[in-house]
Amino acid sequence: MNIKWISTKNAFISPVTAAFLCSTIALQANETSVYKYLATIEVKADSNSTANKRDDLKLDSVTNLYRVESTAQAGTQVLTQKEIDAYAPKNFFDLLDKATGVDATYQGRKHPYFLNIRGGGNITYILDGVILPASADRILQKIPMAAIEEIQIVRGSTALSLAPSIGIGASNSGSGINTGFIIIRTKQPKETGGSISTYVEKANSQPTAHGQDVYLGTRFTSKNSSDGGYISAMASTYDRPSKDSWFDGSDADAGMINGGFNVGRFNLNLMGYKDSGSFEMQRGVTVAGVLDNSKWYYDPLKTSIYSADMSMKWNENQITLFSLGKVNYQQTEINENFANTSHVEKHYEENTRSYSLRHNATFGNTLIQLGGQLSNSKGFGPNLSSSYNRFDTSVKGWSASVEQKLYDGKVVLDAGYRRDMKHINYSSTKATNNDANNDVDMAPATIIAAGALWHINNTFTLSGRYFKGDEGTSGDFDLATQSGDPLHPEKQDRVEVSLEASIAPYFKPTLTWFDVDIKNQKSATTNTYTDTDGNVYYYYTESDAHRRGIELAIKGNIGSNTNYQFGWTHMLDNSNTVNGVTTDTVGIETAKNSFTALLSHSWNNYRFNVSAKNIDEWNQSTSAMGVAYNVNLGGYTSVDANIEKDFAFNNFIVTGKLYGRNLGNERYATRYTTGYYYDRGRTLGLELRAEF
Repeated sequence: MNIKWISTKNAFISPVTAAFLCSTIALQANETSVYKYLATIEVKADSNSTANKRDDLKLDSVTNLYRVESTAQAGTQVLTQKEIDAYAPKNFFDLLDKATGVDATYQGRKHPYFLNIRGGGNITYILDGVILPASADRILQKIPMAAIEEIQIVRGSTALSLAPSIGIGASNSGSGINTGFIIIRTKQPKETGGSISTYVEKANSQPTAHGQDVYLGTRFTSKNSSDGGYISAMASTYDRPSKDSWFDGSDADAGMINGGFNVGRFNLNLMGYKDSGSFEMQRGVTVAGVLDNSKWYYDPLKTSIYSADMSMKWNENQITLFSLGKVNYQQTEINENFANTSHVEKHYEENTRSYSLRHNATFGNTLIQLGGQLSNSKGFGPNLSSSYNRFDTSVKGWSASVEQKLYDGKVVLDAGYRRDMKHINYSSTKATNNDANNDVDMAPATIIAAGALWHINNTFTLSGRYFKGDEGTSGDFDLATQSGDPLHPEKQDRVEVSLEASIAPYFKPTLTWFDVDIKNQKSATTNTYTDTDGNVYYYYTESDAHRRGIELAIKGNIGSNTNYQFGWTHMLDNSNTVNGVTTDTVGIETAKNSFTALLSHSWNNYRFNVSAKNIDEWNQSTSAMGVAYNVNLGGYTSVDANIEKDFAFNNFIVTGKLYGRNLGNERYATRYTTGYYYDRGRTLGLELRAEF
């Protein structure tokens, strides 16, 4: 990395930071004039309120490329810029871990982050219309929070028009039907202006970390019409070093450009994003307290993402939406050892293109949605546990759904169908031959879904969804059983019922019951085999899985200055059935209870935020190395807090924020592979931001 604004050895502060600090000190010396100036600042409506929200971000808008059916909105959570700022997360996955029913687990290995929604599942990530490949966790762990406008968490994936129901990429990219979507929308300027920010933070016994962001944007409109456009640019850098006995450092430089315009009924948005960084794979600590000597890291990790989305509103009832995108991902994996001088480098590159087309047609109280996606992925090089990869695959899919409003919208019914087929031009994990014949169509995945919603009265709303999916194929040519018996396509039946209530502004609860029944779910055993090229693989088995639980989400505003959110997910059942024997894995592979909370309060020019996560323990961890039994995972309460204050200086506002993560200094881990990968513990930091 070439950009280093703060020395990590001496932790001296950059000129930008020093200027901010001097401004803050000067302002504190003259608080009277500060408050006098702040009193004259125009108070604007909350930019995250429905009235001010971009129409293409509203969940029920037909101009939203990721529109969620009315019956599925109870299972969808949106994290806005305001909430991202309140949480002050470490990175993208730390933010998702604070959402209701979402658990991000971490390991210091080649595939660092895993995401479970309501106890498990396969997740598809979409960034500004671009469907991200299986390497999404390595891509998103370094995306700047300053680049994000909002994140939409769609639980259950019953919104069939969003993306393919099966994973894109190599034939060995995994098996299973998607059980949720994470949709990321990048920032667009609301007016002409910008911001610059810098932070410094320190974790227990770790070197000082720092980062900086710059954002500039403007909007322009026609004098004689509503036509207009926008353009913005962002640059970001961060460096989070670590000591060798821990070895979990990372850094990245990133840049993004957005632009768009609307002319008459036509709208176009463009985005380009690039980053480059490094990522160290944390050393594991075994049950016996022995530190793993593996010195593995990625350097560099490079990502380029380009997207375009457009809409044409032919009239008030007919609208066509189209998006296309490209992802180039490159990684150089370096394998060394702290105990010797060994050195191995492996380079992997993957290119993914995706296209999406949808037409929404409204006829009175009936909405018909027709759409389809096409994605193509090409990759070459060693990746994860495969020492060789060479593939060219595509997924083609289409969906159709109808949504009907009855009794003046008090009742809403919907039903839909989706079909996806993976085409394998070639795919191999062996240099000597292709695993699949060229030009092969896999058996298609098919899904049907239906939902109903009833506005009982002004206070209560009842909704339900049903999903039935058939994967069509086992999905991976390298999945083999020790007995030689064939593996079968995964099948899913899912039911979700929610009761929403708006009892008072300070008490708006939603109670959800969910049931996920999976047949032929794949999992690795502890036994391995070696192919003719010397590659080692784990044998797999298939089982029937059943997840049931309840989820409670409460939010509210207490007066005009205080708001809160609370979430609780309780697993009633998370069982696996193999050869007629059923084992309940609650407390073994997954936590029984997970709690999240956020409390925000503003007073004069101060804002206070406190968030917490509490999760029960579990004692088993599955990875490419097999299954680790009787380990201590989860079972922690992590509390984060921050306080920020605004200062006026000439024509811009300077905000100072003091923040802390894991204030209780909890020592916890969420996965065990080469050992435990413990959280860094208490982290304290200072962020300064100027807006103009």
